Amino acid sequence: MISALKFFHISALAVWCAGLLLLPVLLHRADNPLREGEAARMRMFSHHAYNAIISPAAVIATVAGGVLLFARWVFDPWMFLKLALIGFLVLMHTYVGHCVTRLGEKGYVRPILSPTALFIAGISIMCAILFLVLAKPQLNADVMPEWLRTPVGGQLFFPAVPN
Repeated sequence: MISALKFFHISALAVWCAGLLLLPVLLHRADNPLREGEAARMRMFSHHAYNAIISPAAVIATVAGGVLLFARWVFDPWMFLKLALIGFLVLMHTYVGHCVTRLGEKGYVRPILSPTALFIAGISIMCAILFLVLAKPQLNADVMPEWLRTPVGGQLFFPAVPN
């Protein structure tokens, strides 16, 4: 069960992250197409890639990751930092989706953030997440707010899985 969840999580995460790196490149290319009709093809490709591949992969990755979080009972400080970084990936996903929508509606509208900055931010966030997952650093729990460190005494719908 855990192995299957990890497989779905990592596979969907790979597709999601690749898409978040590909779409800024397409946004950059749509500004300066090489051949006649290339901009229209890039607009259609980016729209279909975002809606049919990248967004479903993001949903699968986050759902499988959330299930893994509770199935493996990983509530360490590094995990909360990882979740905050995933929040930045979600913000990037939303912003890129906004840019893709504007690209489809208005032809090309220069985004506020340059595609190069989006690409660099995406790579940086993904590398930081990969570091946290692989290194699992021992972070001091005192840096977390009190409401994250205090149990509320509620029961979950399912029992904890023993390690």
